[in-house]
Amino acid sequence: MAPSVHRALQAIVTHQIPADQIDYAILAAINVTLCLLSNGDDRVAEGFNRDTAISGGRAPHIWGFRT
Repeated sequence: MAPSVHRALQAIVTHQIPADQIDYAILAAINVTLCLLSNGDDRVAEGFNRDTAISGGRAPHIWGFRT
């Protein structure tokens, strides 16, 4: 997972992502990595999003989850 987050951070620097979008870029990288590592089982990424939403994260709301 660390390489995907590292690539997301590199993309943030390279493309000068606005500060308010950094969380979304990192969460998207984590979601993609979880889907790939689980052989396409999107329930793994959905579980991560729900856990993040429950713990008070902001970004899962963009995926349609409510806390």
